[in-house]
Amino acid sequence: MRIKSTELPREILEKVLNPDPLEGEDIIIENGAEETIGVIIQPKAYDFLLRKFEELEDENDDALDEKYDPNSPSLDDLMGD
Repeated sequence: MRIKSTELPREILEKVLNPDPLEGEDIIIENGAEETIGVIIQPKAYDFLLRKFEELEDENDDALDEKYDPNSPSLDDLMGD
């Protein structure tokens, strides 16, 4: 989901744009029971996480030891039109 910064309350936007270096850059949103219900992370951290997930996915893909068989059925074949 994407939202415009103008849709955020001023107090939250200020914390996103000017994080407290002692508290950290991420904002954890909790309910009354102190359970995490959402997290706002900074763009550089988000990009880092995406890169790491892609690296893990690539490693998992590379670990598959399946030989290509040009005669194997396609997904369309398996679904039967």
